[in-house]
Amino acid sequence: MQDTDKTLLSFKKQEYNYLFLTKENVHLNWLPGERLEIFELGMSPELMLHYLPQEHPFYALLHRSIERNEPALMSNSNLLLQAESNNILYKMINCPLDGRYKQLYIKSKLGELLSIELDAFEQSLSASRSKAIKPGALRPIDIERMHQARNIIISNLQSPCSLIDLAHQVGTNDAYLKRHFKAVFGTTVFGYLHMVKMNQAKELLQAGVSVTEVATLTGYKYVSHFNRAFKKHFGYAPTK
Repeated sequence: MQDTDKTLLSFKKQEYNYLFLTKENVHLNWLPGERLEIFELGMSPELMLHYLPQEHPFYALLHRSIERNEPALMSNSNLLLQAESNNILYKMINCPLDGRYKQLYIKSKLGELLSIELDAFEQSLSASRSKAIKPGALRPIDIERMHQARNIIISNLQSPCSLIDLAHQVGTNDAYLKRHFKAVFGTTVFGYLHMVKMNQAKELLQAGVSVTEVATLTGYKYVSHFNRAFKKHFGYAPTK
């Protein structure tokens, strides 16, 4: 995402952030042929300040950005979009109401979404600050091991290994793996595996693969279990 010739933010799959944007042109750039699904939720600075608690780390930053009329990121680090937020976004898009009741519905869902995500950002910022002064902060080798673990997870979606096996493969133990993986990626090992599986399932379904076949390819023995997991993650059934 660019504001004139300055890059403001880059996203990976399932990441989100909050930005204050001026009235200047903003451009979205992506690779040719790349399939994208983007949710862009816009609200006025006044409404955002109404929802933001004054003690939240974003509050002072947003105030300063408005006064200077300068585009700004609310956080230097993107967060991974969780299943709960995904569900809310899809409910907003597929709102069954019209007119004033639709506005009321969307506004209620907006408050729900912000309460989840602003809390997640606040916890993330607090964790980052504590890590900066904590003697036991992750070493570069620990971070590298977690990236190795993520690559192994992605390469073995059909037959994922146990936590102990995964930890041994990257040269650590399961306790450190669980703690360090969540510190680096913001989710658990199994949470990350589930997210990758669901994204893969969605891409296969969009390519025309049947629900039954997708369930098998993503490691589900029963289609009903896959349907339930998919709907819980995205907020709608695979057939949609």
